[in-house]
Amino acid sequence: MYIGSRIGLEHGWSHVYSLDLQHQLFAQMRPGTPFGDGERFLSPPPAAWLIAPLTLVGPQAAFFVWLFLSVAALAGAWWLAAPGAGWLRVLWLLGAAAWYPVLYSLSLGQPVVLVLLGVIACWRLAESGRPYLAGAALGLSVLKPQVAIAVPVVLLVAGRWRIAAGWAATTGVLALASLLMIGTQGFNDYRSLLAEAQTVVNNRYFTWAYLVGPGPISYVVQIVFIALGVAAAYANRKAGLARLIALGLLISMLSATYWHLQDFAILVGAAWLFVRDQPPAWQRAWLVVVALAGELAWPLTPLPILLAVTVWFALLAIPRRDADHALMAAQ
Repeated sequence: MYIGSRIGLEHGWSHVYSLDLQHQLFAQMRPGTPFGDGERFLSPPPAAWLIAPLTLVGPQAAFFVWLFLSVAALAGAWWLAAPGAGWLRVLWLLGAAAWYPVLYSLSLGQPVVLVLLGVIACWRLAESGRPYLAGAALGLSVLKPQVAIAVPVVLLVAGRWRIAAGWAATTGVLALASLLMIGTQGFNDYRSLLAEAQTVVNNRYFTWAYLVGPGPISYVVQIVFIALGVAAAYANRKAGLARLIALGLLISMLSATYWHLQDFAILVGAAWLFVRDQPPAWQRAWLVVVALAGELAWPLTPLPILLAVTVWFALLAIPRRDADHALMAAQ
């Protein structure tokens, strides 16, 4: 993101996805370090715009400022959404901060926790009767779209169209501004980088491609989960907003074709909202399985976390008998 900002400011935003320029700037910043797939700037342009002010202080200081903002975002999301009270509520923050995917995300300077804050702010604003502003907050997901891409779809199918409209308006404005800034050359470079990224094994290691391979079957699995998610959203249309947003986050993960270990940090928000929906104790206990599978994802391989999240999705997909009561409470 820092490299993308530097290129945009120094060479023009139409060159922000130039692989040659990215390589050159990376070599200046870290001489002798290999320029691999993980060093490429692939985020949408708003991510580079957000980092632009930090280029004034240099890459090292910029990272620590970003880290401070990320920790503040995690704390803010916890303050808004964590269930319980007293020390029990504090434990939710300590657990989130100690979970390996969250720590890994923070260590890499990833924007996942900022997207988490946007999702949680969306929930809070919608609960307070400001659906369009809630949708605008959800627009923060453009920083890393894949981690929350299914949330507006779930909300739309479930009849929360005002929130979805706010999200569509916000992302539409950002998309138009991005296209105007990067132009045809930048857009073509972006498409080329994205197409190449899909062939990188590491980018799909934590998706169902790990089990079924990166070929057409993996896309079939993606479509199946999207279809199941849409059906689940409609079946839960009378449920509370917390349940719907948690459902959207799980669908985003299960249907992803581009996902890394640090992206599982978004599931912290899903856990908080899931517990706020007051599921049975045995369902809440399943979160321990999800947490352990994520904590040990490297030694255990992605399969346990994929299966654990799938079971969690099934728990959310089946409507609760008291869904009508939840809807009344939300209104």
